[in-house]
Amino acid sequence: MTTVAFSPWVDLQNEPDSVHHNGSPQRDPMPLDPERLKKWIRKGRWPVNHEIRQKLWFRLCMQKVMSVGSVYKEMAKGMFGDPATGKEKNAQLEMPSFGEDDHINTYKLSEDGKKQLTKLLCVMHHTRPDINYCPFLPSIASLLLHYMDTEQAFDALSALLGSQRYKYLEQTFIGFEAFRISFTKLVIKFASPAHKWIVQRGDDPEKVYEGWVWWVLDLPFTHLVRVIDVFLVEGLKIFYRIGLAIVVLHKKHRGGEEIQGDMASSIQEFVKTIPTSPEILLNVAFQFRGLSRSIIGTYQTKHQIELRAEGKVMSKSPSKQKGIPVLLEEIQSSIINSKQLQTLWKWLPDRIALYQPRLIFTSEEHGFSLNTFYLKCEQYEPTVLLVKTTNNEVFGAYLSVSWEERNDDARKAPYFGNGVCFMFTLTPKEMHYPWVGTTKANPKDVVPAETMYMRATVNELAIGGGDGEGIHLDKDLDKGYSQPCKTFNNSSLVTEADGQFQCQIIEVVVFEDKVSQENGTQHKSPNK
Repeated sequence: MTTVAFSPWVDLQNEPDSVHHNGSPQRDPMPLDPERLKKWIRKGRWPVNHEIRQKLWFRLCMQKVMSVGSVYKEMAKGMFGDPATGKEKNAQLEMPSFGEDDHINTYKLSEDGKKQLTKLLCVMHHTRPDINYCPFLPSIASLLLHYMDTEQAFDALSALLGSQRYKYLEQTFIGFEAFRISFTKLVIKFASPAHKWIVQRGDDPEKVYEGWVWWVLDLPFTHLVRVIDVFLVEGLKIFYRIGLAIVVLHKKHRGGEEIQGDMASSIQEFVKTIPTSPEILLNVAFQFRGLSRSIIGTYQTKHQIELRAEGKVMSKSPSKQKGIPVLLEEIQSSIINSKQLQTLWKWLPDRIALYQPRLIFTSEEHGFSLNTFYLKCEQYEPTVLLVKTTNNEVFGAYLSVSWEERNDDARKAPYFGNGVCFMFTLTPKEMHYPWVGTTKANPKDVVPAETMYMRATVNELAIGGGDGEGIHLDKDLDKGYSQPCKTFNNSSLVTEADGQFQCQIIEVVVFEDKVSQENGTQHKSPNK
């Protein structure tokens, strides 16, 4: 008799029937020898709800790896608050994108389980900003959460991502694409009869195999769990074997039928209701003799070179996205709170978003003087100007270059800066006004009036120009005005009809790397 051993956030009402198996589930201790371990896992016929996976999956992931669970605890507490005290934050979380958002499976996770998955991926997104494309990550994370807690799942994922033994997760667009398109060569070499059948029907093999990477993750849960058993020991190679097995089995079961529609759809439907047991699927997968890592590596390397030569890039980078909390250090701002700081972070350029905020100027301490403002801020770039009016409006601008540029004698025009600058409002509503040039298909369409980013003299400073100035402050920093301008295509940032405002507080924030903060050095980075 087996024991139900899922994690607390699996929906047991939708628990599948036990996997087909012969005899009693194996209870052998996990072999330490790699070859014996591989054979043991391949022969394992544990049903999906067997208690063995509560320890087995975590142990397989963490072989020769020391657990760093406290990293997850501390990060999660900083990003989401402490549930033990009832002071949770960021309640409306959005799952970060690692690419291919249409193919995220949560399987048997309950609603609470899905929340745990989102938190796990948010922490992973924050701690591993180097991962710019990893479409399998959400689904693998979801599967791990069926048999372990969130902290263990984070450790397990970290181990898989950093594995030096086998490749478990492709982490770049080029790597993932090379992994995907290499499958066609493998089908031709190892499943030739099935491939020829597809060609003879008049189907385009490239179209048929285009989505093969998702066949595996769309298998019935009973089959997929057994595949993941093997995956955690042998790496991504098992995906190729299972993909080839699906092509072969599809021909065996559908080859004598008249297939309605296209072949790709037929295989997708076949996968979801595959008429064979997990054991048969795995047995077929392991019958492809000669499918070595060397052959796979050769194909993948060749395709990576071709993709780079063709200049293939992601159509959309998932590196920083709306709705994902980050662990930003608190600043002693009298203008914005932590939630508004998170909002501001979402608008920052990706490279700056990896840094931490620090308050370098506040009128409450340094006074209302433009000269003092320049002295405190001109050695920093980029900077964020924050203004709070006596009407409690909060607005400002991200300024990509230093105010020291005002003293550049070689500059002929009164304006300086570049198209990385933007303006924004945070109260009473949140609005982001990027440079208008980002909306133009042809850079030649940008006119001079749309490049008036920053202007500064001893008597005033202005941000945005062209038929008005987005933000204008006088030399005493106590009053100013906001007008629509061409550079940022903005509305007035304040509610007064004439755009006039009285300053209550003015602050300047910089974003620095931790080394600069700890050493007390100034952060001034190029914006080229």
